[in-house]
Amino acid sequence: MAYTITLSKMSKIGLSVGLLVITACATTKNVGSAERDGSSFEQAIVIRGVAQEYAYVRQVCPDCQFVRQSLTSENKKPYDILAFKKSDGSTVSYYFDISKFFGRRF
Repeated sequence: MAYTITLSKMSKIGLSVGLLVITACATTKNVGSAERDGSSFEQAIVIRGVAQEYAYVRQVCPDCQFVRQSLTSENKKPYDILAFKKSDGSTVSYYFDISKFFGRRF
């Protein structure tokens, strides 16, 4: 009986760790670059899923508080714009090019 409980716990731990690794890799890989900082439509960060938006913001502005998210288009491309309040009270917006996945079927 102890063997079954231990194996079950090990399986749950292994599954949890595996999911964390997969999620971390999927949400942060190739998000943002020196050329694109998300400060405008021209500098929008190309992403493959919404989770990447929040992963990027956590990296560049860890103390920011979410204000709003809006969907818009520019030159026939869809964009998400996320606005945040910084710890000093100022606001900052990040632009994300969501054309790789927006409107596509799963």
